[in-house]
Amino acid sequence: MAVQRKTDITNKPFWLSMMVLTKDAETVAQDAGRSGDMVVNTLMAYNPTSKKWEPFSDETATDGTQYPKGILQRTLTEAQIKAGDVSDVPIAVGEGIFDSAQLVIENSKTLATIINVPANFNTSVEDFLRLLNLYAESVIDTTAAA
Repeated sequence: MAVQRKTDITNKPFWLSMMVLTKDAETVAQDAGRSGDMVVNTLMAYNPTSKKWEPFSDETATDGTQYPKGILQRTLTEAQIKAGDVSDVPIAVGEGIFDSAQLVIENSKTLATIINVPANFNTSVEDFLRLLNLYAESVIDTTAAA
């Protein structure tokens, strides 16, 4: 069962840069055991064998899904995911700066989670995303200042 972590509920924009490279006709793999919706801004992994996306949740996998490769751009309902593969899904894959507090990573993973496959790779999720030109930034909400 997947668990999502979201640290900030806000109406601030997620994307802080004007240009974001997005693939808009991707397929998210079915998960018959899914519990809950997969919300917008969920960090995603790409399975090179099935050619489908799934939530990034296991940095120790050895099938390619140990690497986060994109960010989900719309919410998928639990019913959609349980029913079958979901097609025509937009996923941001590069060239963007985003609000790190609004990124959703499943199974209690964080941007500091270390990916160590292959052995001694020793790269954090945040550092790996930088290789894709996806940059996490901490945002201060100036409208909430006293």
